[in-house]
Amino acid sequence: MSWTDERPPWLPPLPSPHQGRIRIAVGMIMVISCMLGILVVAFLGETLSMYTWWPLAIGLAFLMSGLLSRRRLP
Repeated sequence: MSWTDERPPWLPPLPSPHQGRIRIAVGMIMVISCMLGILVVAFLGETLSMYTWWPLAIGLAFLMSGLLSRRRLP
């Protein structure tokens, strides 16, 4: 084992490589399911409820927060 194998204590900790993955997955599932539901309702000729847009907005918020947390700032 060499002295270069260990990180020096003065370096900041490395961020997790899987940061935001759960929020991205939840957001994508919510957005895709909401869009499919909207397409099915539109195909059947029914009227959409305004409550349909809440899961879409929440899914987009999850997706954006997950993607923004993965951004690497210098």
